[in-house]
Amino acid sequence: MSGRIASPSKRTIFPTLRFRAKIILGFAAVLVISAGSMAFSYFGFERVSAGVGSYRSSVSEADLARNIDRELLAYRSAVKYFVVTGKEDDAKAALDTEASLKNAIDQAVKSAKSPARKESLDKLAKEFSNFSATFAKVLQAKRDSTLLVQNQLQRQANLLKYKLDDVGNNASDSEAQAIEFGTKQVNAQFQTASAAATNFVLTSDQAIATSALARLKFVENSLGAVYSMDEKIVAGLKDAKTILGAYREALEKLIANAKLVDELVTEMSGSAGAILQGATAMKADLVAEQQRLDLESEATIGKTEQLVLMLAIGGTLLGAVLAFLLGT
Repeated sequence: MSGRIASPSKRTIFPTLRFRAKIILGFAAVLVISAGSMAFSYFGFERVSAGVGSYRSSVSEADLARNIDRELLAYRSAVKYFVVTGKEDDAKAALDTEASLKNAIDQAVKSAKSPARKESLDKLAKEFSNFSATFAKVLQAKRDSTLLVQNQLQRQANLLKYKLDDVGNNASDSEAQAIEFGTKQVNAQFQTASAAATNFVLTSDQAIATSALARLKFVENSLGAVYSMDEKIVAGLKDAKTILGAYREALEKLIANAKLVDELVTEMSGSAGAILQGATAMKADLVAEQQRLDLESEATIGKTEQLVLMLAIGGTLLGAVLAFLLGT
């Protein structure tokens, strides 16, 4: 009789539970364990999902930083090429690449998530504004130089040649030989100076510019040495001196513009370097962030796996204990 009576300790654990209630209690325990496992899995997945989202955003920002690098390289190349050629087609190409770089920077600013990165991009955008403003000055200076060459330098050179020919043709018989010799000498010296000036227009070499100005001084001295008693010849020589002065003035303006362009190009190099440095720093920061997010995701996955495994083992043990207790 005593063999069929349950232990008092076991009886006091579930004193009033019937068999049906024991089944319900066990099922509820299983549900609680399952819910706990799913909750841990869900929150772990959410953390991993958030990490993946941040990683994708970081990759997207890194792509935009690379776009800035690429567009900046294209812009600098186009600007340098225009500075050398001065052609309007090359100016248009440079302005097109400028618009592309501005678009790349604007997209990066809009996509920036962290305040620090947004601040660095704002500084980068400011440097770009300085760069583009400086290039606008370069563009204006080059266009002014082109107009000077077309409307002043070439025009004055042709006028001087015609004026010297006119002076020689109008000389009297008594002065013809001396006037012709003098005007030919002036013309020959001017052709040499004009060739140096043309070479400077093509190369913007300041040494060539100095040589051209020195040769123009020789032309001026030779022109002043031409002497005549004829008032008509004297007036013609005076006109020639005026034309030569206008030619020299146009060349000096070209030289000043070339110096200005050199200074502006140096200034642009500083702005471009700042833009490149900012983009490089942003890429390095994004790469570091991607590595951090990768490590955090791996750590979260590992912790979630451990928690789920521990919960499964604990649930199994708890289920076994409950099954034993409820069964008795």
